[in-house]
Amino acid sequence: MKYLDHKIIKTAFGAFISVLLANYLGIKYGATAGIVTIISIQSTKKESLKIALERFLASFIGLGLSSLLFYFLGFTPLILGIFILIFMPICIKFNLFQGFLVTVVLSTHLLADKSSSLKLLGNEFSILILGTLVAIILNLYMPKVNNKIRDTQSGIDDIIRKILDRMSSDLKCNCVSIDEEKLFTTLKSKVDLGKSLALTDYNNDLFGDSTYYMELFSMKRSQYKVLLRMRSHFRHFYLTYNQSLMISNFTKQVSLSVGKEKLMPELLTALLELKEIFKEMDLPKTREEFENRATLFQFLNDLEDFLIIKNDFMAKHKL
Repeated sequence: MKYLDHKIIKTAFGAFISVLLANYLGIKYGATAGIVTIISIQSTKKESLKIALERFLASFIGLGLSSLLFYFLGFTPLILGIFILIFMPICIKFNLFQGFLVTVVLSTHLLADKSSSLKLLGNEFSILILGTLVAIILNLYMPKVNNKIRDTQSGIDDIIRKILDRMSSDLKCNCVSIDEEKLFTTLKSKVDLGKSLALTDYNNDLFGDSTYYMELFSMKRSQYKVLLRMRSHFRHFYLTYNQSLMISNFTKQVSLSVGKEKLMPELLTALLELKEIFKEMDLPKTREEFENRATLFQFLNDLEDFLIIKNDFMAKHKL
């Protein structure tokens, strides 16, 4: 079924196990352990641990506060309201709001029993510990996203290759491909997806601290922004010169190199040689030629930025 994913299955199974164990262990208000498990099942392992720590700290503060208020001021709904009035700002101030709701629910057990004894407080912490532990154990299983990451990376490279290939052709005819907008929209969508998958992969790696994929898609995002700049130059191209054809051929080379990291240093060298050739050429003879050539050089500079972004990434990760 489309909506029956691993998180839903873990949530349902976790609630069942928590309530079952709570009843077996004789924990009062054991059904609450199932609720704790439900709200503790998160999308990633690191997120689950982070929220569990926040919840424990909030509950420690909140149960201590509510038990004191009930003990000295009475076990009444009014005191529960006063407790919430004090406790909520504390949670907001110290970023503990993930533990607010659970703590209030546990505090209602004190109100229902009209007791703040150590035995009942121990029972409430048992509910919290059991429900949270079941959620953490179940959250140790997370489906791998590595294949999705690689497929997304490959898809991004394919689109960038197509965009550069179209730009190479467009430089020769001073036109714009009809599917240009669709390509850029799809590229942005895939880059955003890649960043999301990379973050999920990072947060599911409890004992590793590799940010490779996050940096990879940040690099792709930077290249996407450069491609947008390159795209904007085509509004000003209206004449074809030798420089246009030379830059077109070089752009074609760059398109063929996408996904082939080893070619990057060679391309940067070829680009510098191309710039030297341009310096030796005759100066523009008309204003139109001057403006067109200036835009071409800006396009070439952006193409250089595109290559440098990738080259810097490769150097950092020793690829």
